[in-house]
Amino acid sequence: MSDVLDNPVSRRRRRLQADSLAASVVILLLVTMVQRSIGFGRGVLFCRWMSPEELGQWELSYSFLMLAAPLAVLGVPGSFGRYAEHFRQRGHLKTFLHRAAAWTGVCTAGAVLVIELFAPELSRLIFGSDQHVDAMRGIGLCLVTIIFYHTLTTVLTALRTYRVVSAMNFTQSLLFAVVSLALMWRRPEMMSVVYGYSAASFVAAAGGLVWAWPALIELERPGERLPHGEFWGKLLRLAFFVWVTNLLTHLFAIVDRYMLVHCAGMSPQQALDQIGHYHSSRIIPLLMVSVAEMLSGLVMPHLSHDWEIGRRREVSSRLNLAVKLTALGMLAFGACVLAAGPLLFHVVLQGRYDVGLRVLPWSVAACVFYSLYLVGQNYLWCAEKNWLQTAPLALGLLVNLLFNLLLLPHYGLYGCVVSSTLAAAACFASVMGLNRRHGMAVDRGTWLIGAAPLALGFGATAATTAACIAAALCIATEAVLTGAERSDLKALAGNVADRVLPVLRRRRLSAGS
Repeated sequence: MSDVLDNPVSRRRRRLQADSLAASVVILLLVTMVQRSIGFGRGVLFCRWMSPEELGQWELSYSFLMLAAPLAVLGVPGSFGRYAEHFRQRGHLKTFLHRAAAWTGVCTAGAVLVIELFAPELSRLIFGSDQHVDAMRGIGLCLVTIIFYHTLTTVLTALRTYRVVSAMNFTQSLLFAVVSLALMWRRPEMMSVVYGYSAASFVAAAGGLVWAWPALIELERPGERLPHGEFWGKLLRLAFFVWVTNLLTHLFAIVDRYMLVHCAGMSPQQALDQIGHYHSSRIIPLLMVSVAEMLSGLVMPHLSHDWEIGRRREVSSRLNLAVKLTALGMLAFGACVLAAGPLLFHVVLQGRYDVGLRVLPWSVAACVFYSLYLVGQNYLWCAEKNWLQTAPLALGLLVNLLFNLLLLPHYGLYGCVVSSTLAAAACFASVMGLNRRHGMAVDRGTWLIGAAPLALGFGATAATTAACIAAALCIATEAVLTGAERSDLKALAGNVADRVLPVLRRRRLSAGS
């Protein structure tokens, strides 16, 4: 891509300019905040306008699309971030993009054909009945636009064009809300949302491609031919690992809903209704997961820097503190969510999702534990034990399956959500255990505060009590935060105050004058 940037002819054209890390962080923060706000409002309106059964159908359709999109292309787009720069430096970026695009196109066509041929079987697998065969064929066509969007964002992210990617994500999120709600105004059903999501993805991807095309076509042709064996051998090894990781990640995320369909002893309609209630209980908790994903991405460069210069002890200290602060913040926020739960469900959602309110505590707890896992896994990335990333997910998936088989027949949705919480807790505990095995000094406070989110499952009173106790322990003792961590936080608070207070004083003086 630097060939394009350095070419005098191409300077007059639109360029794919790589963004700095600082700019990327600011862009990520702003876009994430706006997207999540849009997503929250969209989720609330979906719950208000759709019946629990229709909402459950949308949840299963969306889960299938998120599982099928990366699996259909066999993990190849997931390797772009690792190998785009590798091939660019060797003058083969154009070859890389051409071959990867051809692979993605062939795999996408194959996936659509499979869905078309096996639509009845997939309808029974996903929805538990043959009533959604036509919908499955429509979902198969929509899969094309989802893969197009995800592949293009992966390519542009690998080329470090974060502004373009952020604009695409924002456009997709905004258009999804506008188009799907417009379609639902006339027909409040699952396929209106699916078509809205597909249309938004296509428009956002098409806009990104139009923006990037002038620079992409300016890429120089390679001077020598890259043998297919050398190219695919390198790419597919990582792609297989990415494929397995995607499979486990998405199965871990969706297995509880599909077990409700097949293992709860309910009719398909009853199961879909329960999944709709489950969806309503996850509107706010999933915001915490998105924040954790952002925090994980922000802390990783700092940990990696310390690791590369040999400061392994600092990596342990920073990650311990990151996990503790994430747990403390989400424990407090979770307690507030539970306290505000009756207002959200009885007023905002018009009392249509009382079962969702009942399982809200465990939904919050599950999302907090999964958020802690997302932050904690960074140590394995630093230690280059990437292949171990699948172990916690595999364990969590197994725990989820076993406890769902045990609890679902007796407790229904409540047992399902409890099982998901235990699975997420096992995922977090196992990744911290693996971190410790590979050199991280996991201190007592991390384990103590890492177990505290269990209190969220027992309601607002227990969660508030646990949050107050945790805050008291942090302030008065070293049971959670060590002396060094408390000193660092005080210094950080002092630095922030030194920067913010003068600005506030100047504004006050300006207002007074």
